[in-house]
Amino acid sequence: MFRFDESKCYRMPAHFGGFDCPGPEAALYYRDAVSITFAYTTDENQLANYVPEGFELVRPELNISYSQFREIDWMAGGGYNLVQVSVPARYNGKRDQLEGQFILVVWENKTWPILGGREETGIPKIYADIEDLHIIQPNYYTTASYEGNTFLRLEMLGAKPVDWKTLAQMQTSAATINALGWRYIPRVGGPGADLSQPILYPQDAEVHSAWTGSGTVKWTQLSWEQNPGQWHIIKALAELPMLETTPTIMSKGIVILKPNKGRVLK
Repeated sequence: MFRFDESKCYRMPAHFGGFDCPGPEAALYYRDAVSITFAYTTDENQLANYVPEGFELVRPELNISYSQFREIDWMAGGGYNLVQVSVPARYNGKRDQLEGQFILVVWENKTWPILGGREETGIPKIYADIEDLHIIQPNYYTTASYEGNTFLRLEMLGAKPVDWKTLAQMQTSAATINALGWRYIPRVGGPGADLSQPILYPQDAEVHSAWTGSGTVKWTQLSWEQNPGQWHIIKALAELPMLETTPTIMSKGIVILKPNKGRVLK
């Protein structure tokens, strides 16, 4: 008969056995990371509808980041692509007061990173087909779709290297990244939740080079028939008005995730 060992860590299906838990200093290295970040201001009241109580918006800005990750240690050198949508937010708790990026949703194109970041660390990850970057220098393009239905197209146009001062500022700001989220585990049989809690997932990045250019973000709303599990998410984001855009930034370097330093915020 299988018995759980409280000194071990487990992942579902847990009954095939556990593993020795990594120490608090364990880190996950993404040794080839290319990211493009698009940002625009939007309606504050409309955006606040998607930020849970306990958090507050620092400014009404939507950040959309595309990342192409390769040479990932924990995937035995493999890789995947993602699109992350987040907002600058502050958590004001009895114990914790900190600022970071509150993650509204992350689309990823492989199952394994979704499982590791969703229930275990509270990052709201779901699946999509996400293209590798299509490059026609100095322009970059990618799309995200579900079963052949494209719901997001991202374009970076006229990319040119940033100056050394801007690069230095990016390197400093990327040294510590507070990824904030909300872990929600529904109660079996529902309604309600077995877990509903704010979380912190610390991350670092080493920025080796960076470019700036103009960018375009095109949302395409899908029907329930086209994407029954996600259409309402896409609709909510697509209906946020683009009031003012900022320059698009592309960076190359290394990303370091620190899941064992993550914690529930109080």
